[in-house]
Amino acid sequence: MSRTMNQGTIPARVDPIKCVEQNTHIEGVLAVSKLDRLGDYLTERSGEVQVSMTFGRDEQKIATLQGQCDTRVKMLCQRCLKPVEVEVSSEFSLGIVFSDEQASHLPKQYDPIVTDGESLALPQLLEDELILSLPMFAYHDHCEEHEHTSESVSSQDEAVVEKKENPFSVLAQLKKS
Repeated sequence: MSRTMNQGTIPARVDPIKCVEQNTHIEGVLAVSKLDRLGDYLTERSGEVQVSMTFGRDEQKIATLQGQCDTRVKMLCQRCLKPVEVEVSSEFSLGIVFSDEQASHLPKQYDPIVTDGESLALPQLLEDELILSLPMFAYHDHCEEHEHTSESVSSQDEAVVEKKENPFSVLAQLKKS
C-alpha cells in the first residue's frame, strides 16, 4: 500500500514506522522563516523550501527516507557584503534507525537518522540537510562595488609605498662610507 500526503505545508511530526510501512510520499512546502538555525546563515528569513520525500524499505529491508529539498535564500556576499541570492538543493538518502549501534551498521549509501520510533521531526531534519548544502562562501558573479573598492585600495596602497622610505637606506649609506 502506498500513501501520498500532498499538503500545502510539511507536517511538523510523523510516525516514521507507520510512514515506512505505508510507503508514504510527502510533497509540500516549508517556510524558511520557521527554520531558525538555517536563518542564522541568511540575511533574510523569507521564501519557501520545496520538499519531496518518500518513506519505504530497500531490497535489504532497511527503513529508508529518500528525498529532495530545494530553495533560494539570501546570504551575505563575501566580496561586497551585500545580500546575494543562492540556490540551495539537497538530495538525501537516510536510513531510519533506533540506536547509534544500528546507525553504525547501515550501508554507506545511507546517512543515519536516529529516531525514538514514535515521532520524527521533519522540519529539523530538512533544516539539517539544507544547512549541510549551503555554500561555504557566497559570492555575486560580479560585484561592481568590490571591483571599484579593490582598485581604489590598490592605488592607495601604491601611493603609500611610494611615500615610505626604504628602511634599509641607512644601511646602504653606512656601506658607502
